[in-house]
Amino acid sequence: MIPVLETERLVLRPLVASDAAALFTFRSDPIEQRWNDAPLTEQTQAGELIDRLAAEHHTVGAQHWGLTLRGDDTVRGLLGYNEIVASDSRAALGYDLARPLWGRGLMAEALRAVLDHGFGDLRLNRVEAHTNDVNTPSIRLLRRLGFWREGTFHERFREDGEYHDVALFVMLARDRNISAT
Repeated sequence: MIPVLETERLVLRPLVASDAAALFTFRSDPIEQRWNDAPLTEQTQAGELIDRLAAEHHTVGAQHWGLTLRGDDTVRGLLGYNEIVASDSRAALGYDLARPLWGRGLMAEALRAVLDHGFGDLRLNRVEAHTNDVNTPSIRLLRRLGFWREGTFHERFREDGEYHDVALFVMLARDRNISAT
């Protein structure tokens, strides 16, 4: 079961089918999706995404949360562990946030809660985050949270006819004692 996580300004909760319209709003924004999956083009795709994330919870242990503001149950972001490998105590982290909320520290606040859950309740030893090598805001966020760059996957994916590098950032359980707040 995926728990509800609460912070000072946020409630992180599992997605439900009725979140499809809100999810479509920000997952269809080409600017918001620039370094993420391709933008959604139809609202039915948002419902399919919710179903796929629920299925991944059962197949690869994934845990995803819809990010909502306290007092407003509208999903405005999506974050979580895309994969959890229990035998190795590691997980892969992913996140995105509706563009009107950028620059307010909300994703950092949300990720701290998810990392607390991961290193606490899930007893993870390693959390990895992949980001496009030129996604400066994401790299700054990861560093601010205490992640360190472990390496680069050169020309990892092709988009718009060009190959792109992916930066691999890591946080270990022992790093949590020195992470920035």
